[in-house]
Amino acid sequence: MSYRLLLFSGILAVVFYVAAVIIGGALRPGYSHIGNFVSELIETGAPNKSLLNPLFILYNLFTGTFAVGLLLFVQAKSPSGSVNLGRAGAIILIAEAVFGLVTIFFPQDVRGTPATATGTMHIVLAGLSSLTTMGAILLVGLWFRRVPGMIGYAWYSLISLMIVFIFGGLAAYTGATDSPISGLMERITIGGFLQWMLVLGILLPSL
Repeated sequence: MSYRLLLFSGILAVVFYVAAVIIGGALRPGYSHIGNFVSELIETGAPNKSLLNPLFILYNLFTGTFAVGLLLFVQAKSPSGSVNLGRAGAIILIAEAVFGLVTIFFPQDVRGTPATATGTMHIVLAGLSSLTTMGAILLVGLWFRRVPGMIGYAWYSLISLMIVFIFGGLAAYTGATDSPISGLMERITIGGFLQWMLVLGILLPSL
């Protein structure tokens, strides 16, 4: 299958993620996109969980498909000796999609309730997903630097990585301190990754 078709999956991934968050927030009274984490939409016992889980599953599946397309793109476009960085980045992004998919089956504990093994596993998997997201953007960005004519993509990836890193730290801090803007910080973090995948999904197939 052409990597071009697979790369378009990045666009679909973003569409399903945004749809899940908007629909979930609209259907849940009292839910705040500023103060509540996305994971709370599908936490243990959450209403509409059966509706939202499939949307988040599709998001992760399409993210993984995009990553496979990115891997094929890297292998097709790499100048001699530069394939390893891009290949590693794409493989790490596949791992991120797997972590994200598995996380759905380990829902977050409801705020204020005792920690459970399932909730603790959710935190671990979410942390791994965050680390692999940053690792993938970094390595693919470094690979772009080595490909003639793609230095713009390298700088774009670096800027996206800085957004994810900075606001990811703020999201962790505001979440730990139960800040009323923790949801906003998380959404900016996730948005930093989603817009990167969306832009690559739109532009790379034409190269």
